[in-house]
Amino acid sequence: MESQTDVLRVAIGSTFLILAVIALGELAFSILLGTNLWTDLGRGMILGTVVGFPAFLFNAAVLHQNVILQRKFRSAYRIAARNSEDIISKNQELEAAQMRLAELANSDFLTGLANRRRFEQSFADAFGAAGIGGAPFTLILLDLDNFKQVNDAHGHDAGDAVLQHVAKRIRATIGERPGVAARLGGDEFAILLWETFDGTDAAAFASELQDVLSRPHSYRGKTLHAPSTVSVGFYSIAFNSASEMFVATDKALLGTKRSDQIGFAKADPDDEFSIAI
Repeated sequence: MESQTDVLRVAIGSTFLILAVIALGELAFSILLGTNLWTDLGRGMILGTVVGFPAFLFNAAVLHQNVILQRKFRSAYRIAARNSEDIISKNQELEAAQMRLAELANSDFLTGLANRRRFEQSFADAFGAAGIGGAPFTLILLDLDNFKQVNDAHGHDAGDAVLQHVAKRIRATIGERPGVAARLGGDEFAILLWETFDGTDAAAFASELQDVLSRPHSYRGKTLHAPSTVSVGFYSIAFNSASEMFVATDKALLGTKRSDQIGFAKADPDDEFSIAI
């Protein structure tokens, strides 16, 4: 029942039903006992009114309360539904915020690349997986040769702009290759390339990256030069740990500093590289 009109309609209907039942009862008694029909009907109507009117009032009161309760229930249901939607929305916002915080905690604030913490975790995971039969990977390290001079001559804003340009070029060069690019700190960067079964291809990528990063940067009408030295470390079972692989790749970087050559890490000092790029 939706309204007071419905309550009144049902109450009147139930009252007439009571009167009809009484009238039929009086008719039956009149036929069976042979009494005067109209007298019996009159008495029955009086009795029905005496009984039916309180019943009418009772039914009306009960039905009225039902209407009120239905309205309250519907109102409570709507409020609960809205609250449920709000809770779901808040939970989604909270999950998004947590994901964003996790992303920020693992990202370099200046370049948007992965930070050192995320790099170290990814590097350790990749080394561990490769050691138990997982896909091989490649570690690439690079730093900028003239970064200190850029900062000294043009200020730290210019240096920050160069770092952002370098990060953009790294992302563009990686393209669709599976991997992680990170800024380790200062002007030092690292790249992990996954599933590098072809060492020649990884070496060619490093050469391309060095060429891209050798191009000058433009900052507020100034041309800034900050080419990069690049070294490559291929995963090998000869490396006893991720740290050992990193140190070897870093030594290769220092060994070719300020040159056009790509440095290659050696798991064994007697190793020779003959990769043509």
